[in-house]
Amino acid sequence: MASTAMPSPDSVSASEFQEFLERYPACIAAISDAKGAKPGQQTLAALDQYRYGTALDTYGSGNPVVAMGLDDVKTLVEWKLRHGKFRPTLMKLVSSNDPSFVKDTIQNAIKHYRDKSDIAGTLDILTHLKGIGPATASLLLAAHDPDNVMFFADEAFYWLCCNGSKAPIKYNMKEYKELNDRARALAKRLDVKAVEIERVAFVVMREASTGMPAKTASPPTESPAESAGKKQPAKRKSSGDGPAAEAPVRRSKRGKQA
Repeated sequence: MASTAMPSPDSVSASEFQEFLERYPACIAAISDAKGAKPGQQTLAALDQYRYGTALDTYGSGNPVVAMGLDDVKTLVEWKLRHGKFRPTLMKLVSSNDPSFVKDTIQNAIKHYRDKSDIAGTLDILTHLKGIGPATASLLLAAHDPDNVMFFADEAFYWLCCNGSKAPIKYNMKEYKELNDRARALAKRLDVKAVEIERVAFVVMREASTGMPAKTASPPTESPAESAGKKQPAKRKSSGDGPAAEAPVRRSKRGKQA
């Protein structure tokens, strides 16, 4: 199928950007419906509502009243696995972390970020958690500062750094710095937020691969709890959902995943 014309992040207009952003809910709803969910699982739509709704409301204010814990991390990781590439060992590694260590590590990382605005140093702290490489660490940090911190999503890197080409990604800090720098340039030019760029990049890449734009739709209203109780038909994992490891931030460590 022929792909749709892909806008360049250097030239996309504010109105075009907004149109892509408005198509994100319909894009996710279509993928969620197609993938379904196994009994007891949350749908992608419900996980997406947590990622961009509950998590940002709880931790993205700049002064969260509660600390992010292991259950929150597991939900964000589940969203990451359903939203992007599936890595079969990632959730097991993440789940093996001690809950107290997770909470303390995230608190220390966020304090470091608030005090020094040091993204690289913050990600370095977060990658002390088992199963957390630079990309997942950036997801945890982005939940705390959605306006300014990019999640190291494949689609964002392809669009912002590779001209839409699905080039191999090493998931290292050099690549993440390039992604963050390009995202900041786009955010400054269009006066938009990092979290909005993330969603627009997802739609841009999805529509380019399918050749069809998604219809504008309202965000899903179904709560994660409601979705978890529903039985959905299980879908086979595609051949592209294979394991892929991330490079560590500054050191060689075991147990690191994307």
